[in-house]
Amino acid sequence: MNVSTNLLGVALSEEEIITEFKNFLLNFSTIDEKGKPSFPYLNVLEAIFDRQVRSISISYSDLVLFSPRLAKLLLESPRESLKIFAKALQEVIKELHPEIPEKILRTFRIRIKNVGGEVPIRALFLSSYVGRIVEFRALVVRATQVKQFLRRALYLCDVCGRMFPFESQEFYTKPRACIYPGCNNNNPTKIRLMPDGQEFEEYQELVVQELPEELPAGKLPESCTLILYGDLVDKVRPGDRIKVTGIILTEPERKLIEGKRPLYKTYVEAVHLEKTETEEEELKLTEEELQEILALKNDPDLEKKIYESIAPSIHGLNFVKKAIAAQLFGGVPKVYPDGTRVRGDIHILLIGDPGTAKSQLLKYVSILAPRAIYTSGKGASAAGLTAAVVKTEDGWALEAGVMVLADRGVACIDEFDKMREEDRRAIHEALEQQTVSIAKAGIVATLNARTSVLAAANPKYGRYYPNRGLKDNIDLPPPILSRFDLIFVIKDMPSEEYDKALAEHILNIHGKYKSPIPPIPPKLFKKLILYAREHITPKLSREAMEKLKEFYLEMRKSAGRFQSDSLEMHPVPITPRHLEALVRLAEAHARMLLKEVADEKDADFAIHLMAESLKQVAYDVESGVLDVSAIYTGETFSQRSRYMIVLDTIRKLQNEFSDGIPINEIIQRCEAKGIPREFVLQVIQKEKMRGELYEKKPGHILFVT
Repeated sequence: MNVSTNLLGVALSEEEIITEFKNFLLNFSTIDEKGKPSFPYLNVLEAIFDRQVRSISISYSDLVLFSPRLAKLLLESPRESLKIFAKALQEVIKELHPEIPEKILRTFRIRIKNVGGEVPIRALFLSSYVGRIVEFRALVVRATQVKQFLRRALYLCDVCGRMFPFESQEFYTKPRACIYPGCNNNNPTKIRLMPDGQEFEEYQELVVQELPEELPAGKLPESCTLILYGDLVDKVRPGDRIKVTGIILTEPERKLIEGKRPLYKTYVEAVHLEKTETEEEELKLTEEELQEILALKNDPDLEKKIYESIAPSIHGLNFVKKAIAAQLFGGVPKVYPDGTRVRGDIHILLIGDPGTAKSQLLKYVSILAPRAIYTSGKGASAAGLTAAVVKTEDGWALEAGVMVLADRGVACIDEFDKMREEDRRAIHEALEQQTVSIAKAGIVATLNARTSVLAAANPKYGRYYPNRGLKDNIDLPPPILSRFDLIFVIKDMPSEEYDKALAEHILNIHGKYKSPIPPIPPKLFKKLILYAREHITPKLSREAMEKLKEFYLEMRKSAGRFQSDSLEMHPVPITPRHLEALVRLAEAHARMLLKEVADEKDADFAIHLMAESLKQVAYDVESGVLDVSAIYTGETFSQRSRYMIVLDTIRKLQNEFSDGIPINEIIQRCEAKGIPREFVLQVIQKEKMRGELYEKKPGHILFVT
């Protein structure tokens, strides 16, 4: 085929384009560090021959330097240009290594990158971009299974009896006539697809959407379909951030029918794709911004300014704002020699009465954090909070949920207690191991969820009742609660002084029609967080470690004990999991102040927050001691103590009533010890369900022996 393109006033045939591109591949050179010429694409050609790679990635800027007219041709007619470039590549390889089979040659591809002028996803739907090659960044939301695309097939003509090859395009079309001269077969029904000689190429579809931090205020994220072929498939998973070079194409939304609107939908065929995992991609500081950050580092009021810059329109909640500040900067993740990973992200749960600004606080953090997603516990899609395998038109696809999409950022989850049952099962792994594992419909995958969670939940009965335990106040299982480093209860308690200050704050905002100005502007605050997370990796000083150890041991010693006839019990005011949280908080405080060493002040900050959190949710009202069992098991020390008294009473009575202990007798004995009838009946029912007690006759029980 001899195509001719008039470009810049010069007519270029296909042969001329092939010759010029071959010349580029073989002769383009740069100067290396030693001042010698280097031929980058010639080296890659050898890697292709050795089957190490199946494509050659070419920087558009290199093509511009070597051949401006080829670069211009690529922008004007990207699909046709890439096909001709691929032919040139195949000819070069064939000339260098004639022994390579034609079938293998046809699998080699040209990948173009760095075309410049990144386009936002929502602009891709403009008609002016159709048919053009563009570059954009996106977040992978969904990925289908890899399938095989019929790229080339052999067909048999029933009239002349000869076979001929036919290449498929995006959509399958059967040859309408025999290609051989002299054969007059124009009947498609007399042309058959042969099972032998078919050539396939890997095929996958992704759904990608706008990055959360690039989303315009008040707008929903736009998404588009991305088509991958060949060595681009299976390189990324839902939750990954990618940089794409692709061609904007269209296809009919439905079959075109006369009298109906001819509507088309847009999709992108990927030419080049790469992950953008590192935070350096986001950390693009100007000299002025860098100087501002360094000035903040030397500011004695930096800590105060950080707290005042978090939701300044919300009055009070100082402990919560301090905790959120630590969460935004985060601790230091660690990987031990045996491969064990310890998270540096901090998880915070807010339990609050209605009207205590929980949702407003979460929304502000979702705007302030460099990477963040705000959602409700029920989730915005089938994937919910973690991930799911969803049914599509062509099979099954893996779809990422909020915690995967917010990887390396903050997931702000409102109505956390309303999460789906599937998420309740999967979120344990996501919170602690920071991964989400899926095995369904033949799809087995583990997705990253390296996310800090800021969650808000409502009390079970509308308001939080301090005289009830945490389990009775919130509809969340203890194993999930135990994954949070800090839990705060925001109560709406009437207080003349606080109410007056709050009323003045709210009325001043409404009177001036604007919220207080944060000391650190949000844009600079984001840069400060990114700079700290990228460049500051604080380590605990010996003094800080001693301070945390002393607090941990003192808390453990402060526990009282309960002695029953069969068991000695201790309340547990703090656990090793809390000690790890203390380390994260101390590191986060040091990082917040841009310090390389976490000292005693940072340890004091961590202890201060942890003590306040434990006081709010781990205080046993009846015994007057701290007991984190209320978080881990849902039962306080007092409840467990009463439980043991009931069981001891039953054991003693078993010696007196060998034919079955009257339940009324058990109730009377326990009521004499201050244990209510309802609690005794609950214990008996639980032990019967566990198989420890059985009812020998109506109203009489015994231990199973």
